[in-house]
Amino acid sequence: MKIKLGSYEEDILRGKKGEAAKLALEIVVKLAEAFGVEELVEISSVQAMAHYGSLHDAGLELMEKLAGLGGKCCVPTTQDPASISFKCWERLGIPKEYAEKQMELARAIQELGELPTWSCTPYYIGNIPRFGQNIAWAESSAVSFANSVIGARTNRTPAGLAICAALTARMPKAGLYLDENRVATVKLVIDAGNLSDLDYNTIGIILGKIAGTRISALFGIPSNVTNDNLKYLGASAASSGSVALYHVIGVTPEAMMKDPFAGKAPEEEIIITRRYILEAEKSLTTSHAGEVDLVVVGCPHYSINEIVSVTKLFKGKKMKKSKEFWIYTTLEAENLAKRMGLLNILEDAGVKILAQNCLVISPLFGGYKTLMTDSGKFASYLPSEHGIELIYGSTVDCVKAVIT
Repeated sequence: MKIKLGSYEEDILRGKKGEAAKLALEIVVKLAEAFGVEELVEISSVQAMAHYGSLHDAGLELMEKLAGLGGKCCVPTTQDPASISFKCWERLGIPKEYAEKQMELARAIQELGELPTWSCTPYYIGNIPRFGQNIAWAESSAVSFANSVIGARTNRTPAGLAICAALTARMPKAGLYLDENRVATVKLVIDAGNLSDLDYNTIGIILGKIAGTRISALFGIPSNVTNDNLKYLGASAASSGSVALYHVIGVTPEAMMKDPFAGKAPEEEIIITRRYILEAEKSLTTSHAGEVDLVVVGCPHYSINEIVSVTKLFKGKKMKKSKEFWIYTTLEAENLAKRMGLLNILEDAGVKILAQNCLVISPLFGGYKTLMTDSGKFASYLPSEHGIELIYGSTVDCVKAVIT
């Protein structure tokens, strides 16, 4: 099928915008043709990937090639966390060769003009699309947040395609860019009483397993639900399934503006009870006997509000010498926590802040046997990713597991 191209796209394909943009748009057009898409859509922002743990040498070579061809991002572009902590990778036992590969990737993406935020929560630190805007985001939890909570429009964009979008501001007009593909077909009724922060993670795990790639409408979520709650719900659903969009009745914008089912009856309706949530919660724990060596929180990255909350739990307390507690967050949140005097409290207790990093896409050294987390996404990935036993529990229980 012949793609409809405007003068902007024709100029790029003629090389008028440089060789990198030409190569990038050729890839976008070929993909559109392969899927039978008739036209491209203009996008206004990109969330890409530049973590060596997933891109490896092939991804590094692509980024360096595009940078060498003079490629420059033409829309605001951020990226996922790095595969190392730039500040303390040596202390964490990361091999020098591995760290250098990640730093080479960092240099390449800065040459391309990406904003070096290194976070899975770009919507908290400057890459904030508006309702209805077309964007091209790669990080699955950010895709879910953008589509669902903000009401922007993006598919789950593969890493290589995301950088092509950044260089051209174009994507195939398909999937969730189209109104008809944003309609819910699954109805989930939450009937479980008051919901805790951990419950939102667990509901997300349930949602992903039920929905898969389908779109759901959730009933029973209270109107005072926080952005952090929805951040975890979407991240968990994207890890246990492939959920890129969900609607929350009375909360998310598209569900408030119109019928998320577009006048049709749902294909499936499921009631999520307290018992259902507790069973799902238990299923995420792989070991009930092991003593916790390491606690990791912040997947997706902890917000400053969450750092405030966890600091209150650690105030006046000390960690056992044999324990570790790591908080993954943004550099911006870490800097704000420092100015608020929170870092002193956390560091006095023995807590480590690992800004711009994530354990899902990083090596883990130190001989840890049992890990604990309050994140549904961490719970989904870390046991298989690092061959470790895992205990899933609330933030309060995570802190209790490491203090004297």
